[in-house]
Amino acid sequence: MAELRPLQDWSGPPATLTIWHPSASSIQSARQAPVSPVPPSYEQEQHLRAFRACEQRHEEMARLLIVVWDEPGRCDIRAMSHVITAHLRRHDTYHSWFDERGDGLVRHVLADPAAIQMDPTTIGEVNAEDWRRYVMATPPPFEWDCFRFGILQRANGFTFFASIDHLHADGTVIAFLMEEIHAGYRAAVDGEASRRLAPPGRYLDYCASQRRQAAATTRADPEVAEWIAFLQRNQGRMPHFPLPLGVLDDRCLAEYVCVDVLDAAGAAAFESTCHASGARVVGGLLACAALTERKVAGSRRYNVVTPTTTRRSPLAFRMTGWCVGVVPIDIPTEQRTFAELAAVAQRTFDERLGLANVPIERVLELAAGMPTIRPVATGGVMLSYMDANLPPLGAHVARSWHQANGRVYINQGMAAQVALWFFRTQSGLTLTAAYPANGTARASMRLYVEALTSACREVADLLMPAGSCL
Repeated sequence: MAELRPLQDWSGPPATLTIWHPSASSIQSARQAPVSPVPPSYEQEQHLRAFRACEQRHEEMARLLIVVWDEPGRCDIRAMSHVITAHLRRHDTYHSWFDERGDGLVRHVLADPAAIQMDPTTIGEVNAEDWRRYVMATPPPFEWDCFRFGILQRANGFTFFASIDHLHADGTVIAFLMEEIHAGYRAAVDGEASRRLAPPGRYLDYCASQRRQAAATTRADPEVAEWIAFLQRNQGRMPHFPLPLGVLDDRCLAEYVCVDVLDAAGAAAFESTCHASGARVVGGLLACAALTERKVAGSRRYNVVTPTTTRRSPLAFRMTGWCVGVVPIDIPTEQRTFAELAAVAQRTFDERLGLANVPIERVLELAAGMPTIRPVATGGVMLSYMDANLPPLGAHVARSWHQANGRVYINQGMAAQVALWFFRTQSGLTLTAAYPANGTARASMRLYVEALTSACREVADLLMPAGSCL
């Protein structure tokens, strides 16, 4: 049932591989793209600099979002070429590429999106290992065409995949791929009328607006002061994981564990218990993590950051690109029940949601020179929750995703200590954890994940009496 897995977990019988890549004329048009005054978003700049740092250390970066689903029958190559090309022309994040000039990053933008044309190349029969190798060959983020699309054709159907560098996508790309490629392809091959889509939002507008707002932000702003206070409570850095990880720094090769936490009925029961406690699912998951840390590490305070979309308008929710900030959470855990912790966690999340709009990189710029703040926001622990049934995905996309056996893979690379991804679909709730690839971290994560999974299941089993205690 797990929806998010490391790429090395992919398995399947041999199949005929076809890959779509930009035509030679598309590549030439991109190379000639003029410089744009719009800088990269903070998300993009951090990603590009992190990639370059990994490259200089001869390290692999976990940079690809690989979205996969199944289709019936034999692929209509012409129809698929059309919908893939239309998707890339439609969303302006794909029209940019970046180069380095001195210490800065410069954006180039294709003058005419119609210059983009994706052409198919049939590679032939490949096994799972071959396929993974082709996916990993997706060009790096300093190349314009840091995306690839393809199919694995079998006798009774085919698997579609999109491999997109994180530079151009966050988790919401699932919705756009399902609506524009999956649904668009089905309409084309089923002879339905052309689908009318609402105009997309512009990622370049998001980047420009983010930079304007950041430039107007000062250390005196309450959001910045709250961020600095949060960092100071964590020794001047992002929160640390409470169990030993066997590493002395934040740079480590990642290993992954994937767990089916709750089935559909259990996930619904968990949500009901959260609501009865005055929280949503995200507050309940934060509470379970707080209880876990109290149990396995004796922590008196739970500290974490949780990512959230920074899209704030209907138009922005029609825009693909990387639009994610993080919300800092720190709550006391002593003498508190699940219901109390869930309510406190939810209230803290809601009150601090606005802090996600202030990039941590901008906070560190403003805090430069403060002896109590470290100069880089690395390491720490992150807990993420994504519900495919809610916007920007939604029930319609969630049904299509479930029916098409949708999955998301990430390539193995360097990790900043620990990341926890909860993903909810119509099948239930899953957890994928990334952590340093060594025996100490492996033992710690086994203990932690078992306790966290158990806490979630206990909440789902509650009959919602007030003041129940785990």
